[in-house]
Amino acid sequence: MSGPRGLGPAGWVCAAWLVLVSGAAVLAPWLPVDDPELTDFSVLQNNASPGTGGHLLGTDQNGFDILSRLVWGGRVSLVVAFGVLALGMTVGGTIGLIAGYARGRVEAVLMGAVDILLAFPALLLLIAIVAFVGADLENVVLGISLVSIPAFARIARATTLTFASRDFVLAARAAGATNRRIVLREILPNVFLPLLAFGLLIVAIAIVAEGSLAFLGLTSQDTISWGGMINGGRRALQQEDIAHTSLIPAFVMFFTVLSVNFLGDRFRAAFDVRDAAL
Repeated sequence: MSGPRGLGPAGWVCAAWLVLVSGAAVLAPWLPVDDPELTDFSVLQNNASPGTGGHLLGTDQNGFDILSRLVWGGRVSLVVAFGVLALGMTVGGTIGLIAGYARGRVEAVLMGAVDILLAFPALLLLIAIVAFVGADLENVVLGISLVSIPAFARIARATTLTFASRDFVLAARAAGATNRRIVLREILPNVFLPLLAFGLLIVAIAIVAEGSLAFLGLTSQDTISWGGMINGGRRALQQEDIAHTSLIPAFVMFFTVLSVNFLGDRFRAAFDVRDAAL
């Protein structure tokens, strides 16, 4: 990818959508939208369709404004996305960096632990973690981060193996640089960008994972999220054939994840690690 023009029209559309969703989520307290927990009793019985009663996207079966809940639900997705990215990349990246540079027994022990985590089905492990420690948002972030650590570790190890034998690393070692300096000053900067590019794909997976848990009712019922909205709208669809309460949040989640995946693929292509051994 050469410069911003490498995004192409589709890339710019995806980037604009993510800016819109992120900006709305961050500015939610100051935006002119209804209280997401305020029931409009005038439309409570008939699930107002979009544009009815002053509600741009309509209301759900509880009389809550859908647009407002989409905006506030985006805050949950942002917290999960950036929380998982920060924790997963920090812990997994550190494991992979140390394993790829140290090699030998250290690599065997660290990557053995990673392989053990990979042996568990990710969704079942995540459900078990949330069910055991609780359905709070913090626990959801910790659970998804734990599941993401093996992927980050293997990417970091693969990239480290590629750069650990490069001339600039050998020159630094010949000059008497310590292992710590070589890792932090020579290898880490080269590992960080590929890891961050891969992290964008993990962000998309994290958003879907949180939405899946909310859809299954495994997150706090007091937390407004897109998955919870889809779950609530499902009952309206089954009982009253009303589709917009679930289709609108489903579309928002779908296009957000699609946008993150598209941009993640572009950035990953720019920092490809195909020459490394995963």
